[in-house]
Amino acid sequence: MNAQAQRRDIWADGMRRAVATLGTIAPPGQPRWPIALQATVVMTVPLLIGAATDHFEQGLLACVGAFAVPYFAALPRLERLRLRPLAGLVLVLSSALGAGLGPYPVAAGLGLIAVATAVGAAVHGYRLGPPGPLFPVIVYGMSAHATAEGEAALELVGWVAAGCAFAVVASIVPLVRRVHWQVTPRPLRVLLAPPEWDRGARDLAVRTAIVATVCTTVSLLYTDPERAYWTVAAGVVVVGIIPGRGIALHRGIHRTVGTVAGALIFMGIGALPPNPWLLALILGTLQFVTELTITRHYAVAVAAVTPLALIIVTSSIGDFGTPAVVGERILDTLVGSGVAVLTALIHPPGPPGRPSVNPPPRADGA
Repeated sequence: MNAQAQRRDIWADGMRRAVATLGTIAPPGQPRWPIALQATVVMTVPLLIGAATDHFEQGLLACVGAFAVPYFAALPRLERLRLRPLAGLVLVLSSALGAGLGPYPVAAGLGLIAVATAVGAAVHGYRLGPPGPLFPVIVYGMSAHATAEGEAALELVGWVAAGCAFAVVASIVPLVRRVHWQVTPRPLRVLLAPPEWDRGARDLAVRTAIVATVCTTVSLLYTDPERAYWTVAAGVVVVGIIPGRGIALHRGIHRTVGTVAGALIFMGIGALPPNPWLLALILGTLQFVTELTITRHYAVAVAAVTPLALIIVTSSIGDFGTPAVVGERILDTLVGSGVAVLTALIHPPGPPGRPSVNPPPRADGA
């Protein structure tokens, strides 16, 4: 067998194994339901308040505070509480930058590259684990898209900040349990010490920067600048948190299949009669499913987070339920996933195994 045929067989086998993972659920690790429940509460409460006070659009903006909850999930509660404001601050700054640059397509594209690259470097350098740079990119894109359509930037960012503040408050409530005080938290100077960059972290950070640049450029030149954030989001999540070529193909397939399924779910939700109370419960359920499945079956998590993100983004500009959105987002996902998979071929394979994700000194309960 010549070398070309051997390489073809290797890639064919890799593709078969990647497709086979669609039918495989990863074994359970650390329980995810406490984080899932907390994120669901932070997502749902602003929506229910908005529905009760006839300010549902503002509730949709505030509910993105739930995106701060999954970060630092592997740390003990007290350490998580110290760092949760930092996750919220990143989301608020991403929103502010997107809102400010939204009306200017080229500047907004450069800002998108900067946000994805900077957050990607932090995520990979500190081994923060899922959800990676995804949520700051989504919040940046939502804010830029909204102000490009004429929404008031200051009000938008204010509601996002309120939601992130609520996420911090929600982090305090579980501390009534005495078990969380049995772990002595490390000081911030230790938690935020400069990261140690191994080869895997460097490869992932470089790939994230390449994906952000290429996907943004493609969107600016060939599709729609206002959709660039979705293409970049699809790409950075396919890059993921684990170095290597096989995992990139795996995540690319899961991302594409999950997006198609999620787009169909979005169409189904859009066909329902308008009801803010029902929509609040649907979004809360989607958030819970996303956090519960993100480490066990990526396609299922994507199928839940896709309609969640689409509902928030389209509703923020009064465009909820538009059928054209579905085909556009599938196309954007194919582009972003394809670029991300190609970066895995360009760069040498990273070291085997999964990088550490800042494990806590003891198992953390609810």
